[in-house]
Amino acid sequence: MATKKRVVVIGGGAGGALLANNLPLEEFDVTVIDRSPYHYYWPWLLYVAFKGSKRPMKKEIRELLKPGVSFIQAGAQSVDLNNRKVVLENGKTLEYDYLVIATGSRPTYSQIGGHKKVVERYGDYHSSEENARRVWNAINSLKQGTFAVIVGGDPYRCPPSPLEGVFLAEEFFRARGLRDKVKIVFAVPYPRPYPAEPMNEVVEPILRERGIEYITFFTLDRIDEEKKVAVSMEGEELKYDVLVVIPPHVGTDMKIAPEDVLTQDRFIQADKYTNNIKGFDDAFVIGDASAVPVAKTGVTAHLQAGVVARRLQGEDARNSGRTNCPFDLGYGLGTFVISDYNNPVVKLPPSRFSHLAKIAFAASYWDMIRYPELWNPIFEAYFEATEPAKLGRIYV
Repeated sequence: MATKKRVVVIGGGAGGALLANNLPLEEFDVTVIDRSPYHYYWPWLLYVAFKGSKRPMKKEIRELLKPGVSFIQAGAQSVDLNNRKVVLENGKTLEYDYLVIATGSRPTYSQIGGHKKVVERYGDYHSSEENARRVWNAINSLKQGTFAVIVGGDPYRCPPSPLEGVFLAEEFFRARGLRDKVKIVFAVPYPRPYPAEPMNEVVEPILRERGIEYITFFTLDRIDEEKKVAVSMEGEELKYDVLVVIPPHVGTDMKIAPEDVLTQDRFIQADKYTNNIKGFDDAFVIGDASAVPVAKTGVTAHLQAGVVARRLQGEDARNSGRTNCPFDLGYGLGTFVISDYNNPVVKLPPSRFSHLAKIAFAASYWDMIRYPELWNPIFEAYFEATEPAKLGRIYV
């Protein structure tokens, strides 16, 4: 009987859990390690922050992994790629034949002066359920004045999320009869509200229609919470009463040798088609932890996990760079940010179907993680039917 290949997966989020559950256990001895016992459905923070949702958004990682997949609750302290070793924070050392890093990204509050104090006061919806609840409490306490959302810098998780928050906040204040008393301002460091021009052509008219002010080329430098003013590097000031900053994200906090696989922000460099870590054919990085030039979203991690699982089984699978980010526009409307390496973002118009698809995905999420063998054919059919090249010929 052939010896099973040892696969160590660092991270039990969407990418790591899907990768583990997609591998045949008669061929692989799979171990998932994670500092947390829980897997979080991070996109739901949006609805905690702006809808006050109390729906549970986490499950135990053990519960989501197939029987036979090992789980170790421990942080990974260091990775030695040359010697195929992972050292855990509890002192245990794991050796592997294949390594997959899926540790995600982390918000950082040290790059912008005053940022931490603002998060402690008003929260955000990119870090924790506790901070998302702070946003909900903050918007409920605002009866008049200015509510501002500022993109604090790149990269950050889920590209549509800043504007999703703005649209849901506008819906919130209008539903409470406060829209004429609360000014909503959205500030970005880009030349337009949404970075990709085709999608900007969809959302910028909605901003205007709903009376939401936006400021471009606003590179956030510092925040003075006592004076309630945010100051850009360009010298512009934005006064606010409640402020939510989309925090820039950084990569892994593990020590990795050799260090030259890491970027300055600690994202891991990899081949954009195969997800092989730079210089290593036995190690991969998937999802937000990678420096691959695609959106940091769960869909990206999902697709990359499938590619790596197939490559470990000997197939020449390759990533297309496909994105498929659901985008809540408020009032029961939505769209999707769809693109790939060869095609720009599709100018997909708002529809109720897109919004319902986002909500349906959230409702089915845990089953998708636990039973990929049932959902993979559905996703394959969906992605084929919605290829950017096809949609781009329809929506111009």
